[in-house]
Amino acid sequence: MKISYLRTLFQTQLALLYHKKEIDAIFFTYLYDKYNIKKYHYFLDSDACIDFEQSDIKMLTKGCPIQYVTGKTTFCNIELNVNPSVLIPRPETEELTAMIVEKQKTEKKLIQNSKFKTQNSKILDLGTGSGAIAIALAKSINNATVWATDISEQALETAKKNAEQNNVKVIFFQHDILQCNIETLGAKSLPDNFDIIVSNPPYIPQSERSLLHKNIVGYEPEGALFVPDDNPLVFYIAIADTAKKILRKGGVLYFEIHEIFASEVREMLSKKGFKEVELWNDINGKPRFVCAKKL
Repeated sequence: MKISYLRTLFQTQLALLYHKKEIDAIFFTYLYDKYNIKKYHYFLDSDACIDFEQSDIKMLTKGCPIQYVTGKTTFCNIELNVNPSVLIPRPETEELTAMIVEKQKTEKKLIQNSKFKTQNSKILDLGTGSGAIAIALAKSINNATVWATDISEQALETAKKNAEQNNVKVIFFQHDILQCNIETLGAKSLPDNFDIIVSNPPYIPQSERSLLHKNIVGYEPEGALFVPDDNPLVFYIAIADTAKKILRKGGVLYFEIHEIFASEVREMLSKKGFKEVELWNDINGKPRFVCAKKL
């Protein structure tokens, strides 16, 4: 099939689900991830032919995200495998990861310019999913040792595959943030003096389910998305309690948050004794990140 015809097919078949610009974005992502055809290649030779799989367009017309159709996505310039056992990493999470990397680089420069020796960073990613944050931090922060947890065995298998594919070492283990006391996992050689704990936990209230596109609620893992309407901070509270125990003095806790709960998360962290609690806006000006120190 000519790729020019395939573009028309995408526009026709997906018109009821997405706007034209979104369909084009899906189409060019598909071309590159599936056939390694870049956008400029399309415009140089739109008559090029490919062996198109009809099952792919059928999945897309049912609302399946393009990342699950191709089985891959890009996060912080690294390629990750994704499937319905893990969330598809969002641009906001890239912003959070970049912020951590930049702050860590700044801190290390300050230490190197002082009388103290630079310490290797110990980082814990709680609820890692595809391993996106953990792997990106392991690749970007020199000499960091990174641990990552998830409740899902399938998610951990995907994360392990992604770490191997990107040639980084991350120590993965299964852990239920709400039910399992992380301090009892001594067999996993888990330290009690982490420099950084980061998490992008579930934070969407069940009442917002109807507002989401079908390609989210119909395919992405529900347990990684939603929280009860009457207890939306349940994961943040549990993680903050854990962080109080295993962060070193001066260690930092980072969260991605729902914009409507920004004040509540900040207040909760302050009440639990964290200091220097700060909120950051995302690229759209919405409060989506918070960090706090254990002092």
